[in-house]
Amino acid sequence: MSITKKFLNMFKSGKDGKEEEEREEARLRAQKERSDRFLKALTDGDLDARWSAVRSVGDLGEPFIEPLIGGLKDEYWIIRRGSADTLGKIGEPAVEPLIRALDEPRDDVRQETIRALQLIGEPAVEPLLQATKHTYPLIRRGSVQALGMMGEERAVGTLIECLKDADTGVRYECAMAFGRIGDPRAVSPLIDTLNDTREHVRTAAMATLVSLGEPAIEPLIRALVDVNEDVCRRSSLALVTLGEMAIEPLIRALSDPNSGIRRGAVEALGQIGNTRAITPIIAMLDDPERIVRIEVVKALAALGVPAIAPLMQVFRQGETRVRTGAMEALWMIGQPATTPLIMVLKDDQSDVRKRAALLLGEIGDQKAVDHLTGLLTDENVAVRREAFEALEMIKKRSAA
Repeated sequence: MSITKKFLNMFKSGKDGKEEEEREEARLRAQKERSDRFLKALTDGDLDARWSAVRSVGDLGEPFIEPLIGGLKDEYWIIRRGSADTLGKIGEPAVEPLIRALDEPRDDVRQETIRALQLIGEPAVEPLLQATKHTYPLIRRGSVQALGMMGEERAVGTLIECLKDADTGVRYECAMAFGRIGDPRAVSPLIDTLNDTREHVRTAAMATLVSLGEPAIEPLIRALVDVNEDVCRRSSLALVTLGEMAIEPLIRALSDPNSGIRRGAVEALGQIGNTRAITPIIAMLDDPERIVRIEVVKALAALGVPAIAPLMQVFRQGETRVRTGAMEALWMIGQPATTPLIMVLKDDQSDVRKRAALLLGEIGDQKAVDHLTGLLTDENVAVRREAFEALEMIKKRSAA
């Protein structure tokens, strides 16, 4: 190759390099102008300009994280939502700034911040777990809420600890988060939370226990005898709310050695009101513990009309203690029991006629008057006396 040709090639190569350099400089200038334009639109533009900017800067990355964090506080929901979407696209670099932004007290801002962390997903999990121990309560609260919204099962152990947090809001968000995660490991800690000092935390714990369903039933039955009466009451209410799902476990609990559990199970079954429970509850009328028998009578009265026929059977044939309980339940049911009681006023057993007359007097239904009057000539003096007393009670009640 001649010297002239070499020189020409070198000249051409230098010219190409310079042109490439100029193109790169032009590209960087254009990128900076674009960035400056979007930054200005994000901070100073009108609604349309801000909306256009938040949708366009995702590919420009980290330099726009802080302006987008600012966009989460925008007065317009559409800007807050767009900022969250774009931060979600930026991904991992936005996680720590978003966690710091959880310290914002405005709920609408916090919701979009949490949404952005949800969109980022996996890269946000470990930082959020760490943030549950942050100095600022709002950051702890938001981190717990975000982990719950993400349904993050790896957070269960951390969230169990957070149920003891000094901040009420953190404890509340923990109780709610377990409902979204749905892990049965939370059942026992949530039952402990039923004695929290704050009403809304206790309510959230109860609601989550109900949402967890079957895994919560046996622990809730055990909690019917908690030393804290509020835990007992809320456990019972949770079982009643679970309804159909809890019936068979509660029926099994009627034979528990612990009288407190038997009593609590009877009470819950009475409030649930399913007729499947009538026969096993009637069998409890001879429970050795009076406090259980009292609850049995109340439960049968709460079950109402469907319980009348089986109660009438034990009223006529049961042992003394069982008959007494059946009578009290029929009295509490009231007028719906009048007709079945009238029907046994002609029973062959004088003791049955006497008890029926007594109950009809206590119920006080005018419909029984003619039938009780017929008993005034009964062959048994005790029956006649009871019929007379019953008529006098009905007469006084009518006069009143």
